[in-house]
Amino acid sequence: MVFEVSWSDGVLVENDGIRMLLDPSRFTNISANYFFISHAHKDHTSGFMENNKIKYSTTQTISLFEGMFKKKVKNAVSCVYGQPSDLHKLELKIVNSGHVFGSGALVLTDRDVTFLYTGDFNFTDTLTQKAITPIECDILVVETTYGRPNFTFPPREDVYYDIVEWTAKTIKENNLPIFLVYPIGKAQEITKLFNLFTTIPVVTHPAISKANEIVNKFGDTLTYYDLLIDGAELIKSKNCVALFPSTFSPKILKSTYPCAKIAVATGWTLLYSNKNIDASFALSGHADFPQLIQFIKACRPKMVYTIHGYASDFAIRLNKMGIHAKPLFR
Repeated sequence: MVFEVSWSDGVLVENDGIRMLLDPSRFTNISANYFFISHAHKDHTSGFMENNKIKYSTTQTISLFEGMFKKKVKNAVSCVYGQPSDLHKLELKIVNSGHVFGSGALVLTDRDVTFLYTGDFNFTDTLTQKAITPIECDILVVETTYGRPNFTFPPREDVYYDIVEWTAKTIKENNLPIFLVYPIGKAQEITKLFNLFTTIPVVTHPAISKANEIVNKFGDTLTYYDLLIDGAELIKSKNCVALFPSTFSPKILKSTYPCAKIAVATGWTLLYSNKNIDASFALSGHADFPQLIQFIKACRPKMVYTIHGYASDFAIRLNKMGIHAKPLFR
């Protein structure tokens, strides 16, 4: 194969002296010439903190990082979906991964050999993202966050219905519905859900308001009321739904808002429960197990490397199916 793939605090891809580190987990790694940052979630953006490396990412991801973390990215190559660029003798292209706003999968091509790195991805349409499109490739590096058969999500439309139904019921009972969500990704999807299908106002924590504001600058029309500005009276009335970052403690929120009912929207609800949570909904920005299998088959790779989640288990399953695979790390 033209490409060599290994793990070095991120996925390290080497090709004829070019070394690119994909989603580095630490910015101190000096073994790579270039970085690729797939999306703006905090656990994927360490590479933006390294000032001297040349960093490839989408314009949206760079804007989200700079706006959310208040740090200017230096030496960044701002990429547009589907628009190829030259990296020495390689063709480099970023395509939509379907995970969150601005998220990208990386395609590298050298002559007739194609390398695909999915980053975190979703293989189903959501209210805010289009599903990733399979790309026929020789080498595929795929995330396996939900790489076990028990992670099979219900139809998204059913989950949307359940979220709206629970929220309306909670308001009718004179309680305040609060969702704990990622400020980038899930927050925009749930904001859009209530905007499109209900008249329930959405009140957002300032961190979520900031993310929504950046997304709207790229052409979306999310409607929300910031908690510290125009959302305070709505919170008092309890005739709204409130979105807080997932890092908030349900106990603290309930002490601040005694009538609060707390909900989460995550694929992990199929595995874990929390006694301090009143409702859980299996809504994820990642592909579930059946989607992982379908996507890989559609890409027809000669070699698959698995990362994150159940990387080892999933690689074993792929090999049993006749698809050559191995985990990059366990």
